[in-house]
Amino acid sequence: MVILKLAGRVLLVPLWFIISIIGAGVKLLVHMVAIAKKILGFGIMALLIGTVICYQDWLQAAFLACMGGVLISILFAGEFIDTVIDLLREKICALILG
Repeated sequence: MVILKLAGRVLLVPLWFIISIIGAGVKLLVHMVAIAKKILGFGIMALLIGTVICYQDWLQAAFLACMGGVLISILFAGEFIDTVIDLLREKICALILG
């Protein structure tokens, strides 16, 4: 039984390594998306304010607000995936060490 537990722990090490690499890639991607969201969000809000002040076209303003919401939801999805991968990595680490 001890040999099977040891073999299971040894087999989890490559999985932990692969998930750590995937987690680092996801973190990098999420930070890049956050930077892009800030830049695009600034542009969208400038267009929103300009549209409301100059044209008073509420349909276009609502469309721009929806675009801002899509940016936030994409960033939220990335953060959620990043958190899930971190929790999975910690769980596998606990199984290896425990």
